[in-house]
Amino acid sequence: MIKIRHADITEKYKTYEWLCLSDTAQMHMGEPDYPNNPIPSWEEFKEGFENFYYQEETRGKGSVMIIQDDGKDIGCLCYACFHLKPQKAELDIWLKGKEYCGNGNGTKALKALCDYLESSYNIKDYIIRPSIKNYRAVRAYEKVGFKKVQENEKEKTINEFLLPEFLNEYGDGDYGFEDTAVLIKTNLNAL
Repeated sequence: MIKIRHADITEKYKTYEWLCLSDTAQMHMGEPDYPNNPIPSWEEFKEGFENFYYQEETRGKGSVMIIQDDGKDIGCLCYACFHLKPQKAELDIWLKGKEYCGNGNGTKALKALCDYLESSYNIKDYIIRPSIKNYRAVRAYEKVGFKKVQENEKEKTINEFLLPEFLNEYGDGDYGFEDTAVLIKTNLNAL
């Protein structure tokens, strides 16, 4: 049974290991397939995933969450709201090993996260931005109810989600504007 819980600051390094040092890292970052999204060092991860992602008092800005399957830690979810307009969240997910991929764990965890964010923070609209090359991730997100935004609508969609002061820093996504797929789930297309 899939459950999610907030990670605390003592778990920051293990979430880095799962994202950047596991056998799943090459599925979404680093050479040769993802040169625009290099694997960060521990120092770079600490800077990018600020401590607020691991603190109870700042959960309204964003949080890293642990995915558990029958009590066993199998990966992470992350949501961020600090850079978005009200009632919106940007999501991310990574599993700590390939053995946890392809069996519905990620889709169940994302559904649980959306339910949690709606009930706890009244979030209505979600965006997730994988690489356009990551077909498995795109299909998994579609199973949760995300709809892929057409290329000619990407910029408009990003402008609808991000606060203007964060467009330069976060508008292009992790893979660059051209190589990033934009998927959204709104209260209009919810399951």
